Amino acid sequence: MFMHRTVDYCPVHESAAPVPFALHSPARKETVLIVSSDIQSSPITVKNRILAQLPPDDLLALQPMLRPVDFRGRAVLQEANRRVEYVHFIEQGLVSQVAGTRTDYVETAMVGVFGYVGVPVVLGSPIASQRSIASMPGTALRISAADLTAVLADRPHIREHLLRYVQALIAQNTQSVLCAARHEINQRLARWLLLANDRIQSDILHITHELLAASLGVRRASITNALLQFEAEGIVQKTRGAVRVIDRPGLENRACDCYSVVRDAYAWTQDTHDGHSHAGCSHGHGGQDDIIAGTA
Repeated sequence: MFMHRTVDYCPVHESAAPVPFALHSPARKETVLIVSSDIQSSPITVKNRILAQLPPDDLLALQPMLRPVDFRGRAVLQEANRRVEYVHFIEQGLVSQVAGTRTDYVETAMVGVFGYVGVPVVLGSPIASQRSIASMPGTALRISAADLTAVLADRPHIREHLLRYVQALIAQNTQSVLCAARHEINQRLARWLLLANDRIQSDILHITHELLAASLGVRRASITNALLQFEAEGIVQKTRGAVRVIDRPGLENRACDCYSVVRDAYAWTQDTHDGHSHAGCSHGHGGQDDIIAGTA
């Protein structure tokens, strides 16, 4: 079972008076990240699974360069076809990787506490091919691309560790294409809710019908009808701006096989050097014996 790791961490001010900064067009003021202005003198808990699974020496090597950031809903962490300036290790919240235009796009993968945004840096490419947008607000530990590149050159085994996550991300990208082409909307929605449930470690998903429709590339009415059916079956409860998962086993029965394929791809990334798998954690509503898995 995964255990959170606590490390000594003391962020440095980004400036004398840190302010929100836009990650793309200044006209979209809601799409911002906020750099934490509080100096942490006491140890903090690293929630991101990838960072927490690093050997202690490697984590300490990265620690001075990590900065805590908060991101709001719809924040753009990375623009497509732009240079990657930062890599974000997600601590809380949910980030969607999307392909398409600003107004017509579809989600190819989602990233949460199991992953990071900024894969091109690890692969040695300076340019991102997809856009990364926050589906649910949260927090991350951020490192500049230049700093991470320097660390990877000095400690190549860290790159090997980070590349394990890329395998799961590729599996999720390819499975998303298959799912969109072959499966019914109810199956696809169940898969999305399960993957989101895994990543944010909460049964309450703060997500709108509009964003679900955009992520899955379907009409809003299709999402509404599918959620109404799930609610009638006692699987979910929907409120304004949120969906609560009530019956997870029931939701798993409604999902296509794509969910288990992506889940298993993630589980492989959690196999540590000692040969023990840490593919899940307690979900909080069924005790320590309840295991869940996520992917990104």
